[in-house]
Amino acid sequence: MPSSESWNSEGLPGWSYRSERILELEKERVFLTHWHVVGHANDIPEPGDWLSFDLLGERALVIRGKDGTIRAFQNTCRHRGSRLVEGDKGHCRGALLCPFHAWVYTLEGQLKTPSQPDKFPALDPSEWSLQVLDLEEWRGFLFLRFEPGPQGSVASLMARHEKELEIYPLETLQPASGFYTSPIQEVNWKAMVDVDNECYHCPSAHPGLTDLYGKGYEEGPWLDGTHRIRGPFNQTPSRQELNKRYRALVEQHPSPFSALPQAWLYIGLFPSSVLVFYPESAGFYRSIPLNTTQSVMNGADYSYANESESMKQARDIATDINDIVLKEDKHICALHYQATASKYWHQGYFGDSEKALREHHDKLRSLIPELEGNRI
Repeated sequence: MPSSESWNSEGLPGWSYRSERILELEKERVFLTHWHVVGHANDIPEPGDWLSFDLLGERALVIRGKDGTIRAFQNTCRHRGSRLVEGDKGHCRGALLCPFHAWVYTLEGQLKTPSQPDKFPALDPSEWSLQVLDLEEWRGFLFLRFEPGPQGSVASLMARHEKELEIYPLETLQPASGFYTSPIQEVNWKAMVDVDNECYHCPSAHPGLTDLYGKGYEEGPWLDGTHRIRGPFNQTPSRQELNKRYRALVEQHPSPFSALPQAWLYIGLFPSSVLVFYPESAGFYRSIPLNTTQSVMNGADYSYANESESMKQARDIATDINDIVLKEDKHICALHYQATASKYWHQGYFGDSEKALREHHDKLRSLIPELEGNRI
């Protein structure tokens, strides 16, 4: 039956997925001024432990100080701009040492000394400290932004989900298989997020996922900067072998984990971060632009403290299921992204099952009015 509702169902213009100027505006008005999940406090449990985050030419460093406090800085030496740390995560003993000219910073970001200090005038350690970035910890997860922006605190954004999430023991999560990054995808980041913002495509594109939870799929609106998707396991038995094995293991989870919902829950945070919650684990992923037509998906997964053998095995199988889904998404993402290069295709047309996608587009329109104009 056709929808009785009347709403603007037009997507962003196709040209905006290939415009270098639009990506510049997205960087300035969206990516630098909004929160991104970058890890968990238990990724860096000891003083000197650090993790990094790169985004469109900007570089962030998150490090635990000797005082136990976690801080975020530009991953850039104040001398000549060298990257201070390389890799996803690591540890430095006692201080941060620039690999270029050996300037030394404390774990709290203050300049300790330049190498050969007699070659420089006296440098005020506070004035020459590393540049500080906004950092917020929410239930163990770490979020940063490069500049203040229109979003409130992460706690305020997540407030409407707190009751549903209180049953998950997030503060004690432990790193599982580490950080991961997908192969480069030859698409604009918005094409990746578009696929992630609706499950209208799931029955045709994800037979395995549909066999696991497709019959009871729940999707809410983008509201106050977040988006909720929940897939409770089908009431009927799964048919695919991977799903059968996974669900059998979930049934074996010990207390208190046996009380966790038998569902996969996703909470999106504008513009491109997603927190994921499973009966045996949790994690996050992000869609990150490299340039106008190339993007990657990266993230991390975590085990619950006191993980049982059934939980470990289920977590491994859930990873296998997600690997299949990612390959399927990569394929359909490439298929629909090709249309943005055509002079004959102008924009998407959304149905009722794609309202969250439309709302994400509307948020981008509100931040970048140029999306409503002619090609730039």
